[in-house]
Amino acid sequence: MLVMKFGGTSVGSGERVAGVAELVEARLAEEPFVVVSAMGGVTDALLDLSRAAREGDREAASAALRTLGEKHHAAVEALDLGPAAEAAARGEIEREVARLDGLATGVALLGELSARTADAVCAAGELLSAALVSAALAKRGVAVARVDPREWMATDASHGAATPDEAALAANVARRLLPERAAGRVVVTGGFVGAAPDGATTTLGRGGSDYSAALLGAALEECGARVASIEIWTDVDGILTADPRVVPAARIVPEVGYAEAAELAFFGAKVLHPATIRPAVSRGVPVRVRNTLRPDAPGTTVRSEAPGTGVRALAMRPGVAALFVGSPRMLLAHGYAARVFSVFERHAVPVDVIATSEVSISVTVDERAPLEALVRDLSAFAEVSVLTDLAVVSVVGRRLRSTPRVAANVFAALGEVNVVLISQGASETNLTFVVGAEDAPEALRRLHRALFEKEAA
Repeated sequence: MLVMKFGGTSVGSGERVAGVAELVEARLAEEPFVVVSAMGGVTDALLDLSRAAREGDREAASAALRTLGEKHHAAVEALDLGPAAEAAARGEIEREVARLDGLATGVALLGELSARTADAVCAAGELLSAALVSAALAKRGVAVARVDPREWMATDASHGAATPDEAALAANVARRLLPERAAGRVVVTGGFVGAAPDGATTTLGRGGSDYSAALLGAALEECGARVASIEIWTDVDGILTADPRVVPAARIVPEVGYAEAAELAFFGAKVLHPATIRPAVSRGVPVRVRNTLRPDAPGTTVRSEAPGTGVRALAMRPGVAALFVGSPRMLLAHGYAARVFSVFERHAVPVDVIATSEVSISVTVDERAPLEALVRDLSAFAEVSVLTDLAVVSVVGRRLRSTPRVAANVFAALGEVNVVLISQGASETNLTFVVGAEDAPEALRRLHRALFEKEAA
């Protein structure tokens, strides 16, 4: 079996939806399950609708509803479904728009948008997208079972970022989805959307459609099915050795381990959010990132561990500030680090890179963090200095700590680029350093030339 998840750009127009149907039809022998996101831009329009309704702005709410209806009707037009199927699709769109209009009216009257209602609004994008993909497949003669995600994605009642109930989910997959597959039908369902124990609509939060696909793959395995892979179809070829906007010579990484993918995402690579694919990878199901616009490209496969050692890719994240916290009085004193980090905890500020010495601790944070408040509280027991307008550059790979000459090659490549902070040894998967934001693109290009382009020359 195969799980194919298509993102918003992959289903962003009628032409794209038709392309998705063609891709799925070509894989029928692999028994695909299809998970779709909302059409590109639709979730933003739904958020605009919710915001306008809460603020009582009827004109803006009507404009958002018009945008939603027109986008989906245009997709139906482009699909050229035939009279009966087209009428059915248009009717479904109008019913969904009417439902949203009713929700928006209720919100406007109350002047309040509950998390429960916000989820009921946001779910519309995936539900309509699944309808379009199902219609496109049916036009090609493919037997389809469109299943509302609320029929199988069991979650708690934490609206906006619901936690899946994986045991109940697996039971639902066995009861509702596998019989459709056994009957020879391709299951098409929406990602991102689920149902609370009371039946209320929930959403899974950031990366929710990828998460849905991974949870589906894991549930199929739990039910005894064999899932060959989960494919995340998007608008990029896969995970690259660096950001191609900065490094034109960046190339595809064919395979990457889960820990490496997590480090790359944390330090700036946004192809996928590792937490969303954890259920699949933890069960040994590989996840492949593919490009809908270039389906012949091999993509990147994420496994629990990928073969090989050494540097796999580079990542860069700007918008960073560094705090240098020192106190000679704390030499050999216990509890100093706990005191320092309790300040960050109190202000709910995540810490990225950490470096320490006998009497000082240096950390990086997002420069949008409350720096003045952090400095004020830290200054009560230490000397504090701050540098802003920095960037974190991370060299990511497998067994870097035990691979000879990695650090030597990295810093030889950097040459005169000034490094503010270095962190190595805490992880086998990354060597991280901090530079000025203006130096970061050049640092990334130099590293790529030294670590990837020379070996290909």
